[in-house]
Amino acid sequence: MAAAGRFAGRAAAAALGLAVVAGGVTALARYLFGYAVPDGFDLVRLTGGIAACWGIAAAIAADELIRIDVARALPRPLAAVVAVLGGAGALAGAVLLARSGVLGTDLLLRSGETTADLQLPLWPAHLVMAAGLVVAALLALLRLLAPVEGDVET
Repeated sequence: MAAAGRFAGRAAAAALGLAVVAGGVTALARYLFGYAVPDGFDLVRLTGGIAACWGIAAAIAADELIRIDVARALPRPLAAVVAVLGGAGALAGAVLLARSGVLGTDLLLRSGETTADLQLPLWPAHLVMAAGLVVAALLALLRLLAPVEGDVET
């Protein structure tokens, strides 16, 4: 799971870096030179989406989700139950996100929707987003199946 988490984190970081650079170039070109970068907004929007989706996978792999840590205040057996319920909730959310990403990609593939300026198809970027969400769901499943002993600190 650690290797998948590192890959997801690097993919998210690369996409976020690209989004920041593209956003900066687009803004500078527009406001300093009066030039609109073709599909600049779409590039920023799509790479930001890729960063978010792969970032979710990285957060699940690292077990760095936002949570209220009530497990520490509970007796060990009850803490284990709370940890499993939390993992099941993360898995359910990740599965719903992955389903939405895959169905959205399929819809874009069928509709042939493109960017405004260069007429680039949108589905490849959405496929990369959906892949990040599917990886997130798989990592959530692995996290749920991991031994509860290591997840609960007392």
